[in-house]
Amino acid sequence: MQRETYREFYDFEADQYLVTPEGDPGLVHRRNLVRRLLPRDPGSRVLEVGCGDGEMTAAVVGADGARVVALDLSRRRLERTAQRAPGTRLVQSSVYELPFADGSFDTVLCTDLLEHLDEPDLAVRELVRVARSRVLLSVPYSIRIERTLCPHCRKSYYLYGHQHSFGREGIERLAEQAGARVLRFEHVIPMFECRRYRWLPPLKWLLWDHFKDTGTLGALLAKPGV
Repeated sequence: MQRETYREFYDFEADQYLVTPEGDPGLVHRRNLVRRLLPRDPGSRVLEVGCGDGEMTAAVVGADGARVVALDLSRRRLERTAQRAPGTRLVQSSVYELPFADGSFDTVLCTDLLEHLDEPDLAVRELVRVARSRVLLSVPYSIRIERTLCPHCRKSYYLYGHQHSFGREGIERLAEQAGARVLRFEHVIPMFECRRYRWLPPLKWLLWDHFKDTGTLGALLAKPGV
């Protein structure tokens, strides 16, 4: 499938659902995960790849006055990002062909995108290329890849568009292939963020083995010399 077709698809998808806390409650927890991993670097230059509707962009803009460039393949999602994060520079492009010179940004942020891509290894190489110091990634943790049959075109497709499943070893392998290393992992399981698990720790311990490989895995990557 050509990338122009992907662009048309993502504009169509943008009309079907919003990437907001209302439409995706887990976004709140992923936003908190990014805040924990994002280096405190006042005034740093940040590139967000796959910005969606701008919820994460707005959160990063408010962190230490970061100067953010938001990039997405969907024009409609960029329009929503402009509303949520006014003044942010917006770029419509593919993650495979980032229109920036090597080392253009202090930090490159990419959340919940790699699992949807045909070639996540090539995408991570691009993310690392345009980063001067760090790349911050997040992916669903160890999901089950499922396919089903479209009743209209009779072709199989990936449920939720998830083509890949990543754990810690998978992220470490992608980082190594791109010439970077993992500095730190963060793992958030939304159900365990609820207050009842904070008030009753034994309840979390009883359920931990069943849910420990769910939720979102975040990783902060560093380029050589950082």
